[in-house]
Amino acid sequence: MVSNFRQRVYAGKAAGLGAFSPQAVSGSAAIDGAIIDRLGVGSAKLVLERAVVTGAPSAADFAVIIQHGDAANLSDATTYVTLETALNVLTAGLTEYLVALGGAKRYIRVVVTPAYTGGTSPGNIAAGEIVFGDYSEDPAIENETIYGYV
Repeated sequence: MVSNFRQRVYAGKAAGLGAFSPQAVSGSAAIDGAIIDRLGVGSAKLVLERAVVTGAPSAADFAVIIQHGDAANLSDATTYVTLETALNVLTAGLTEYLVALGGAKRYIRVVVTPAYTGGTSPGNIAAGEIVFGDYSEDPAIENETIYGYV
C-alpha cells in the first residue's frame, strides 16, 4: 500500500522549496539553509543530495538537523529534530527524510554540519530541498521512520 504521504506528494499537491542551494562543503562550519515559512504545512520530505567527496579523507560525515522558531529571521531557532548525527558522505548519494511538522513552529530551516577526517582539503558538493506534501494533516505512513512525529 502506498502511504498517504507519498500519495499526496506524487499527486501534484507538493511544493518544493530549496532548503539550501548546491554548494561546496568543506571544513566543519555549519551550513544554515534557507528559512522557510511552513504555515499550514503538516508534513514534508527533505531530499539531501551530495557529490563524491574529494581530498581522500578517511571519513566524511554530515550531521543534519531541522531548526524551528517563531521569528521570521529564526533568531530564536532551536533544534526541532535531529535527522542524522553522522551520515556517511564519502560517496555520492541521495538521502530522503520524512518529517512530520505538526509540532514545529512557523519557520524552519535545514542545518548541515560536515566533519572530515584526514585527507588533503577534503570536501564535496551538497544541496537540499524540502518538499511539502500536505497542507492540512500529519502523514500516515506505515513501516517508515517519520522524524518529528509525536
